[in-house]
Amino acid sequence: MPARSPASPDFQALILCGPGLSFNTFTSTPEDFPKALVPIANRPMIWYPLDWCQRMSITTAEGITLITPQSSRKVIEDALSRNPHLTSLPHPRADLISPEGLSQNTGTAEILRFPEVQAVINGHFMVLPCDLISELAGITLLETWMVQAAGTIGSPTLPGALGVWFPTKGEHAVKGEETNFVITAQLPPSTVFPHADSLRPNLSKLVYATTTDTLNDITEDKKCLPIRHGLLRKHGRIRTLTTTRDAHIYLFPYWTLDFINQNPTFDSIGEDIVGWWAKASWQDGLVPKLGLDKILSHPPTTSNTSSKDAENTSQTYTTIEDEIDLLSMSSTHISNLLTLPSTPPTSPNKQKPPGPTVPPFLAYIHPSPTPLIRRIDTPALLLHTSLHLASLPPSTPPTPTPTPTPSPHAHPLKYHPTASIAPRTTISADTLIAANTTIAQHSNIKNCVIGAGCTIGAGARLTRCVVMDEVEVGEKVVMTGAVVGSRARVGKGCVLLEGTEVQPGFCVEEGTEGGKGEKFMGFEGLEDDVKAIGGEEEEDMGGEGIEMDVDEGENGREHMM
Repeated sequence: MPARSPASPDFQALILCGPGLSFNTFTSTPEDFPKALVPIANRPMIWYPLDWCQRMSITTAEGITLITPQSSRKVIEDALSRNPHLTSLPHPRADLISPEGLSQNTGTAEILRFPEVQAVINGHFMVLPCDLISELAGITLLETWMVQAAGTIGSPTLPGALGVWFPTKGEHAVKGEETNFVITAQLPPSTVFPHADSLRPNLSKLVYATTTDTLNDITEDKKCLPIRHGLLRKHGRIRTLTTTRDAHIYLFPYWTLDFINQNPTFDSIGEDIVGWWAKASWQDGLVPKLGLDKILSHPPTTSNTSSKDAENTSQTYTTIEDEIDLLSMSSTHISNLLTLPSTPPTSPNKQKPPGPTVPPFLAYIHPSPTPLIRRIDTPALLLHTSLHLASLPPSTPPTPTPTPTPSPHAHPLKYHPTASIAPRTTISADTLIAANTTIAQHSNIKNCVIGAGCTIGAGARLTRCVVMDEVEVGEKVVMTGAVVGSRARVGKGCVLLEGTEVQPGFCVEEGTEGGKGEKFMGFEGLEDDVKAIGGEEEEDMGGEGIEMDVDEGENGREHMM
């Protein structure tokens, strides 16, 4: 088996710290609390992809780069230097860049087109989202790419790419999770029997990829799913998948930057770069339209690492038959009949010259819910995954017992030593409690994640909840399946049901009985907007203003149902 550590130095990792639009309850002010810092099982979200890269030995200088808008840069920098989970990661630490013009709405493909980002990339690279959690060892993906997609010295094509898709059904299924529509084709059979840990049995060639929303638009417009004949001519046997999701783990060769620059209309990596690359491998006419003919006909010439592509995939590679006339050395008589054409000659203007071979885009389809691969981009997924991680056995059990290899995401201890837990309190074994948290007597906590510096009042009953840092939960509060943001306060006697979300810093008044799926959010500056509207109306209506009823909670914030 190849050595593991040398596999990664040729790769760089780019981690995209996105806006978290689906986390609007918790990330409405990204300059104060960006998505990358939302805690998952008491660790910042960005810790998981950083740890994943560290475990595959991407630890060299400029090996890991975080890309974030300027508005979130300061708070992420502070977290990288102060948060104990992030500071505990091995050195060197990740670089952080904020390209000029990058906003919370910039497309992922457009991000790779920024000069600051392209200046960082000096070789093969992978692109990861900040909301990734993967128990699958990244080194196995690197080895798979090197064996199946990178080719060998003298190969007539440039290296291909590799993406990862995971199932959304099964043990870790969450209702409403986003899915993708994927079509794959079989790879040629391997001449070597794969080893037990190989990903080869679940590897295929990607020929079509899009989101389920786009698929629904197509089928609604066409009243069917159109399949091109060119796809069936190229691949007689295909497989369609509708319940998988793109993990946004992409292993790209360096020349992908040329492909992106050739197509300035590309906005999304998943839909544009991946989707068009997959179709170009079989759809006639796409190669020149996408500018791939220019790229594939000449090795990349930008960056000193372009020689890596050229070294492994030289287009000027010559075989021994080109240098030596082996036929003249043969003692076997060759009949002139062999030179006769086997088919009637065709007119030169009807002959179609073969185009360049498009390097494959390989798809690894994760076969089962374990080991876990997930994207945490909704509160429901945040809750489910946090509770799953809380249920993992601790990595340092109190007694040395023979147990399976612990998950890389397991916590050393379930309850932090500095947590204060009063007597006559019931806490289940699948609960995580962070540092400096105080839990009063007669509390009942089952399968929850409690953040640092929290206060849980006497008689509180929490079931399947995520409570972030510095939250105050009053006496006799009942919460089930709720996610409570940092520094929020839940008043005495409140009842919060399944799917409830409480915005960071929000105060839920005493005795509140929330409905299922209710969101408690505040709108700062609402009163100023009301006054501005009222002032305009006064001018238009002769000084007579308008009235607006606003249901205000504590601190003058609106309670949004």
